[in-house]
Amino acid sequence: MRWKRSLFAFAAVTAVGLLNFSIVESSWLSEGSIQPARYPFVWEMTGAYTFLLLLPLLVFVINRFPIQRSNLLTRIPLHVAVFLLFAVSHTLLMWGSRQLIYDILGWGRYDYGAMRYRFIMEGQKQLIIYIALYCGLRFLAYARANRERDAAAARLERELTESRLSVLKMQLQPHFLFNALNMIASHVSDDPETASAMIEHLSNFLRATLRASASQEVPLREEIEFLGSYLAVMKARFEERLNVDISLPPSVSETLVPHLLLQPLVENSITHSLNDHARRAEIRVAARREGDRLEITIEDNGPGIAADAIGNGRGIGLSNTKERLQHLYGDHHRFSVLNLPQGGLRLTIELPWHTVGESAA
Repeated sequence: MRWKRSLFAFAAVTAVGLLNFSIVESSWLSEGSIQPARYPFVWEMTGAYTFLLLLPLLVFVINRFPIQRSNLLTRIPLHVAVFLLFAVSHTLLMWGSRQLIYDILGWGRYDYGAMRYRFIMEGQKQLIIYIALYCGLRFLAYARANRERDAAAARLERELTESRLSVLKMQLQPHFLFNALNMIASHVSDDPETASAMIEHLSNFLRATLRASASQEVPLREEIEFLGSYLAVMKARFEERLNVDISLPPSVSETLVPHLLLQPLVENSITHSLNDHARRAEIRVAARREGDRLEITIEDNGPGIAADAIGNGRGIGLSNTKERLQHLYGDHHRFSVLNLPQGGLRLTIELPWHTVGESAA
């Protein structure tokens, strides 16, 4: 970046020198002057390149000692002193470099005129240059500070969101784990084979969950695999009283969904559907693509849910999922709950369609 900035400064100063030369030469031509163009070319280019020699000092002082309301009494005198040093140095460098070139090329003596007036004449132009350079550098510094502040705010917001998501996600794991352990404990004495099978399935589920613990999103096929491990635990407990139908077309298997999205929702459906001990729980999970959206539905044959249940945050599964979706997708998702006329509950989730490759891009 430093090399690029130096090259840009050289090109800009060269362009200004050539522009000034063009102005002088065209003015001479309009006045019918017959003087060779080499003279104004040397004058303007030496003026430009001697300024380039002093530019690093000016940039350092302006960036290091900006004028602010709190330091007016010290910074204004400092910049006045730096300007006078720059003006005198630049004028002397122009005079000396031109005299040197004249001597080398055999052009005779370079006449710069009366120096007391030359310092005043050049100083007026140098004052404009100094003020313009100061304003330009301060504008760039202000713009850079704004970009850095915006980037820091965005980074902080992203880290805060990721932290909230991690907390929400971690709430789900112990919630399920405690429920599963309670079920296993209730069967250890009277049905050790079922308890043993449930422990094995629970171990598989936790192992799969830990493999994806750092991910907020996973392909839908992986989420279905997690759900399958969970359902194996539940079927070992409830056997014929639980039937879960999963419809997952291959075309939607690679789209990304929040990790542990389905398990707490299906657990909620199973819990409510099995409240009636005489009823068999029928759970249906389906996914399909609708344009640039993924639609997931979960239906059960339970008693439904009260209208204010989600709004009051009752049930970790529903309230936690709703909050996670809001953090991940903002207004680009839909989460709806509908009590079915024939009984039961339908959860519908619409998410933006995106895959691993699309997210990376």
